[in-house]
Amino acid sequence: MAVATLGMQVAGDIISAALIFYMKGKVLSQTTEERPTLAMFRNKAKTFPSGKSFQISEPLQGAYMSDVPGFFAGYTQDQQLQFTQAQNILRAIYTGYEMHAGLAITWTELKEDGITITDNNKMSNHSDRAATVLTDLLENRLEDFGESYNRGENFTLWKDGSQDPLVTPGILSILTDTPTLGSTGGLSRQTYPWWQHRMNLTLTASAENQSLTRYLRTDQRQLRRYGGKPDYLPCGSKFIDALELEVQAKGVYTQEGFKNEGNTDIGMADISMRGVGKFKYDPTLDDLGYSNRCYMIDTRRLRMRPMQGEDKKLVTPERPYNYMVFFRSCTSTFAVTMTQLNSSAVYAVAM
Repeated sequence: MAVATLGMQVAGDIISAALIFYMKGKVLSQTTEERPTLAMFRNKAKTFPSGKSFQISEPLQGAYMSDVPGFFAGYTQDQQLQFTQAQNILRAIYTGYEMHAGLAITWTELKEDGITITDNNKMSNHSDRAATVLTDLLENRLEDFGESYNRGENFTLWKDGSQDPLVTPGILSILTDTPTLGSTGGLSRQTYPWWQHRMNLTLTASAENQSLTRYLRTDQRQLRRYGGKPDYLPCGSKFIDALELEVQAKGVYTQEGFKNEGNTDIGMADISMRGVGKFKYDPTLDDLGYSNRCYMIDTRRLRMRPMQGEDKKLVTPERPYNYMVFFRSCTSTFAVTMTQLNSSAVYAVAM
């Protein structure tokens, strides 16, 4: 027998006899991103009580009696005086939407995973389950469910609601690309110039002229002009690149790099703006095709508003009599509201 043939037989025998090596443990996610904006909005969420059509009505005022000619005027002796009747209170109205995510696992899948489930949704593990289970199917499904819910909520928070009329309109429905057109909260942005956010989608970065950072510092003063306090700066990756270009050009770069840690370091610390905070990379903006954008947000005015008692409510529905399936639901009712548009802004740099 030829040596080559013998070698092939031995190799085949090894393949047939050897056990495949499997790593036990949790499934390692390859596509989980950070969601800083969702975390921030969740942290600062303010609930609202139930009401007709789940509506939230926010009182606003942009005009004052002093806008009427002659309100503050001189007089002498018995000259007739002018009196002004105030009718300047407006209301922005937002609607909460009911959102649902559901999970279904068949009893067959659970039995294959070494889990017995009773008719009242109680579960127990088989005694020798560890001998056959490489990855906990139920645990993985529940973790998948939780991660998927957060992904869905995150994209809903950002998007403008046009993807589905039953979905909560998010940040992009409020901080639009057309601040002088349309309406927010039912109030016309064209009718009320004070009911407009700031926007510049044609910015450029220049290492020599520092045009981007200079513009942001200048515009910040306008955002604070009427009492605004922008404090959150979510950015796409291209916008961060543009900032780093200008900061690196004018930064103090030593032999040890931007940070003296005893070795040569090409890294750069997070970039921040005094009085506002750090420019925070949010991967969701890249996912939405807005990698060149930055949103300067006053989080006191732009908020997530869950309904009391209806925020991430977990429910385990009874199974239908004719299906051997385990169900789990998570529901939320929430709105995204704005109470002062001129304290937030949208920026973009040339790609």
